[in-house]
Amino acid sequence: MKKLMLEDFRKLRRLVYRAATPLIFTQWRCAFEGGDPEDVLSVLACYQNPDGGFGHALEANCWNPNSSPYITRFAIDTLEGLFGVHYTFADKNHPVLRGILAYLASGEYATETGWLGMADIPTNNDYSHAPWFHYDPDVQPGVTDPESIAAFILKYGEPDSALYRKALRIQETLPKQKSVPDLSGYDPTQFICWETMPTDIVDCPEHPLYAQYKHLVDAELDGIVDRLHATEALPVPGIDDEPPAWLDNRQIISCYPSTCGFFFMQIELLRKFGRLGFALPYGG
Repeated sequence: MKKLMLEDFRKLRRLVYRAATPLIFTQWRCAFEGGDPEDVLSVLACYQNPDGGFGHALEANCWNPNSSPYITRFAIDTLEGLFGVHYTFADKNHPVLRGILAYLASGEYATETGWLGMADIPTNNDYSHAPWFHYDPDVQPGVTDPESIAAFILKYGEPDSALYRKALRIQETLPKQKSVPDLSGYDPTQFICWETMPTDIVDCPEHPLYAQYKHLVDAELDGIVDRLHATEALPVPGIDDEPPAWLDNRQIISCYPSTCGFFFMQIELLRKFGRLGFALPYGG
């Protein structure tokens, strides 16, 4: 069984400390070095707008400062452990929490069954963005994955509110059992962030499908260890390959913190599956 060793962790830590956003840096400190989850919330709050929604390149591929449901859902996922840090609001009157609920209840970019998707925000086009955030009025609107939004509302919302009732309706429409993607062509030597990985299905050893997919999960984890071990520097688009036309300077800059985020999530996976050859929290 391959494991990530302390020397590699220290190498990746140096890269993260140099290039991560303050939010990813704070999440790293909290998850791996004994930091305080309150610090994560304090930094995340800086991405929140007066309307309660989130923008400001919280998702590095979209530099639109205006609020959108998709970026607000990204903030919710961050609070709920996307980067290994679970934050629980002990105070239901906390301004960040009240802001999120107020934004979702405002009706902005809302539909009867959810909220519009990443490419359905016209102001995206006014700022640097990847193609999948580009607004095209001739394209049928999509939807932001409602599962995490609905769960968050039901966790913190007021049961007698219209927003809570909407979340209940959404939850009732969600499939009771998720379909399992076809992984027959999976290549563990490659990491393509938008493609489904075995650990997207089986995210911990306690998962009921772990025994069925263990061979694929083990192959993915071995590939993660190999790639992280071989990593010596953050990628520089356009040096080793010809960048696409949409990859402007801001998107190139975004590649650095995005890669730091992937380091984070992959190390968190290795920790869950007992693939670290050292103990955490790291004390320097």
